[in-house]
Amino acid sequence: MNAKNAMATFDPARLARYEKENYVAYYHREWLKLLRVSVRMVGEAFGLNVWQAIVAAYLVARAEIAFAPFPNNDIPRAEIFMRRFYRLLNRVHGLHLDVEQAARVDVNWWIVHRKLFGNPNNAELVDALQQYYALAYHAKPAALHDAAKHRALGMLYSDQWVNAGKPAQSPLLEKEEEELRIGYVALRAALNSE
Repeated sequence: MNAKNAMATFDPARLARYEKENYVAYYHREWLKLLRVSVRMVGEAFGLNVWQAIVAAYLVARAEIAFAPFPNNDIPRAEIFMRRFYRLLNRVHGLHLDVEQAARVDVNWWIVHRKLFGNPNNAELVDALQQYYALAYHAKPAALHDAAKHRALGMLYSDQWVNAGKPAQSPLLEKEEEELRIGYVALRAALNSE
């Protein structure tokens, strides 16, 4: 199995659940829980074994912690950890990602999401996610629009949940997870059709 196929074997439902749990831990600033959920999420998303996922999740969690303070987040520090993350992916899967560009494109969608937080007019976020997917998965951007659109909609439900006070039981979390799942089904289909 080549590296591209190894990274396209994720289970959309499982990945959506992990991402939703990741957002919940992030917005509650539960950093240990964020790390645990991130291990599952990055392992599932990028075809990593448990030990690789632990290292990768640590790097992503450190990047998220650097990015978290608002409005005084540390974008350069977040990018440092994401460069280390992409170096790991290069080693594990024999990829040749430009780690500088990958980190910049990845953190960029975080920036755009924060700027558009709760805004349903999110074409800029869809575009940023499309660019991220194209780079991370070596895919054609045009094939990734539906995946990016549904993931952005999932994020919008997460934003609405935050704006509603982050209630433990909320239909917004269910809607978030479902849109993320639809997005990941579309992503996997796009990656496997190339």
